[in-house]
Formats: sequence, C-alpha cells, structure tokens
Amino acid sequence: MYKPNLDSFLLIDSIKNYLGDSALEIGTGSGIVSEFLLRYFRNVVATDIDFKSLLYCKTNTNSKITLICCDATIAISGKFDLIVSNPPYLPNDPFYDRTIHGGITGIEKTIHFIESGIKNLKKNGYIILIVSSLSDTWKMDKFICKKKLNKKIINKKKLFSETLYVYELSLNEK
Repeated sequence: MYKPNLDSFLLIDSIKNYLGDSALEIGTGSGIVSEFLLRYFRNVVATDIDFKSLLYCKTNTNSKITLICCDATIAISGKFDLIVSNPPYLPNDPFYDRTIHGGITGIEKTIHFIESGIKNLKKNGYIILIVSSLSDTWKMDKFICKKKLNKKIINKKKLFSETLYVYELSLNEK
C-alpha cells in the first residue's frame, strides 16, 4: 500500500476547488484522498488493485466511500464529475516498487488509468492526476493530444530531484 507522502498532499491541495455529485479515485492506497473528496462530493468511489489497501481503507476511512477491488476502472460503469489519481509515476529502476514505479518511462500506468477512466468521465468532468518531471512527459503530452483531451497544469511542487505536476484533463468538446 502506498502511504501518504508529499504527492498525496499536493493532490489534495489541488482538488479542493472541485465540487459535484460524484468522484472516483483510481488507486486509492491509504484512502486519504478519497476521504478528502467526501467533503465536496456526495458519492465517492475508490478503486485499487491491492485488496490489502482496500481492507485498510475499510477500517480507517469513512464508511460512505464505496471501495472496489479492480484494475483502474475495469469494474466501474458509472459516470463521474471528477476522477483523481496519484498513479505510480516514476520510471522503473533496479529496485522496482509497484506503488511508485509506473513503467519503463514512468507514464505507462498513468496512461492506463487515463484510458480506463475516460469512459467514466461526465461530459463536463475532469481527470486530475500527478505527473513527475522524471517520467517521459513528452510522450504523455503526445498521448493526451491523441486522445483529444484538454490539458492544464493546475499545480506543481519542486522537489530536490524532480518537479511534480498536477494535470487537469477534460474532454475536448470541439
């Protein structure tokens, strides 16, 4: 399970101005972000592929959060005003950790989460997620353009060896 860190709190700080009926967190980990979403959304759903993370959430977060064990949004059919994720975003290294490493270039898990979540996004909804400067952001931007999504950087945090960006993605209605 991914324990809350600076990136978790950056994500929380970045979503405090979003309101709506329903929100989804992909890869909930400890559940801290989903717990925060309950302040602004009536229905909160959280998914994680790690059953132990969901057991932790069930014990340590608000019981109003709907917890679903699945890969990304594969078991979700509803539509959401907001989809958030702090995906594993670092490029793989010899000390691979599935909670932080997002694939060879660092964006493979993020792309998987976006592709999975697009079908669950309401027409005027947003996908908010963390992206690292250590990952292949050029390849990420190319993917976002190919999917005809609008991208806006709504927050960032400079750390010692990287910068974390918070992307806001929305459907292109043109």
